[in-house]
Amino acid sequence: MNKKNTIVIAGAGIVGLVTAVLLGQSKVTKDSQIHIIESDDPKKYQSDCGVSLRVSAISVGSINILEKIAVWDKIISERAYRYSDMKVWDADDEVDGMSTIKFESDDFGISELGFIIENPLIQSQLTQLIDSLDISSHYGKRVTSLKSNKEKNKIVIGFANNQEIEADLLIGADGANSITRKLQGIEIKEHHYEQTALVTHVKCKKHHHDTAWQRFLPEGPIGLLPLGENRASIVWSITPEQAKLNSLLRKDELGVLLTEATDYVLGDLEVISETGLFPLKYHHAKQYVTKNFALIGDAAHCIHPMAGQGINLGIADAFTLVKNIERSILNGEYIGDISSLRPYERQRKGANWLMLDFVDLLNKLFSSRLELVRVFRVLGMRLFNKSRLIKHHAVKIALGVNI
Repeated sequence: MNKKNTIVIAGAGIVGLVTAVLLGQSKVTKDSQIHIIESDDPKKYQSDCGVSLRVSAISVGSINILEKIAVWDKIISERAYRYSDMKVWDADDEVDGMSTIKFESDDFGISELGFIIENPLIQSQLTQLIDSLDISSHYGKRVTSLKSNKEKNKIVIGFANNQEIEADLLIGADGANSITRKLQGIEIKEHHYEQTALVTHVKCKKHHHDTAWQRFLPEGPIGLLPLGENRASIVWSITPEQAKLNSLLRKDELGVLLTEATDYVLGDLEVISETGLFPLKYHHAKQYVTKNFALIGDAAHCIHPMAGQGINLGIADAFTLVKNIERSILNGEYIGDISSLRPYERQRKGANWLMLDFVDLLNKLFSSRLELVRVFRVLGMRLFNKSRLIKHHAVKIALGVNI
């Protein structure tokens, strides 16, 4: 049977895989031929191995989407770490000081703020789900060219082995260094933070009480994300030079440094994993769509990790784009037309821009050493912590839900 539309997703990261599953399960797109292409091999997950260094904070809004595609229960049955509360404090104050911002799930009538989950686990479960759907997966294929076939009204995707696929819609989900975005000539607004994320796992002397902790230091924030009883993932945003030097320390030396940086909030920390370094940058695509093409996830935007929002923004992109595709098909529109894709861009670009720039501003604000800025910062945190209305609004946006 000839399929009415061909949709190609470039990138088999979490966001690309979620997009593929949403399309594959949709009744509206059942007459579409769906391909997912990836330059690397499929990510493998082994539950008997240690916790992966790459983890993500999955918010309630993203969990709702993962539940819709029937993959969430499979994920949490393997390994997932709940966090119900969050504490954010300035290095100029005590962890339980008046300026400490506290988010407690009970205050918002929800059971938790989210879960910390390994990226390979999510990818593995999504890949297994894709294998059960009418979706063609192509691993080890690298996109090298994109061109328009105006006669057929399609985009032609070329690969390194000289093969080609014609598509009505190409979805660029191929990460921060997106090849598809570059080949389409889409410009980005960007700046590199003078920070690198040092990531490692630690054993904690004290129990974290299902709380995510974040302390703002002059050089950048340090976060402690719960990984089961008395264990946590560390994400420390510091200068590239500091990150490199710290990564060369012995584990016991690094543990002492991390303990001091987190103000002993979980007691002595013992490093129990390797250490990874990840350069940080801000970027936002000036446009999300062109003819026969749409950007989602990190290909469209990169955010500072302090808020743990990167993967959640991408999943929201995927859900919104698929709903937009469904609407276009039901209305008899061509899914590759810019006019059909523009509603997706309008809905997600503005929302993403607000989150990206807000987090960018926070990072600059907390990195400032100016005394006047410090005074207003502490005052602002105290006012925020006392305002139930503002806190509810902030949590609503961050979690992607109505509360």
